[in-house]
Amino acid sequence: GIYLLPGEHQILRESEKQEKWLTWEKQDPEEIDFPDSWTGPVYFVNCLTPPTCPRQWRPLQCRSFPLKPVIGENGVLELIWDDDTLPYTCPIIENNMPIHDDFYKATYTVWTHLLRDRRIFDLVLSWS
Repeated sequence: GIYLLPGEHQILRESEKQEKWLTWEKQDPEEIDFPDSWTGPVYFVNCLTPPTCPRQWRPLQCRSFPLKPVIGENGVLELIWDDDTLPYTCPIIENNMPIHDDFYKATYTVWTHLLRDRRIFDLVLSWS
């Protein structure tokens, strides 16, 4: 499962109207050690049908995987290979598939825009 970024729950709720494919948990950000800028509920979702979760509705962090945004020592966004231990097998990682430049550039652009939201910036900074 994955925690959603601010506002993503509204988009995914629309997909739920079409077909039930997620389990939902609403959590308090203070109880799960999110940055102080996160107020209100945080949503955690799990796909019920892995690995065939609807690609067009996947959360943004799933779409940018295996690239992980971090804020470098110079204060600039960097995308690194996410080498966290996973509870599932990812073909991209298992098969050591290359990341194409256009995917990298598009992902960098998306995260650049997302970091304008203070909550997302604080979260990425906490990962860094």
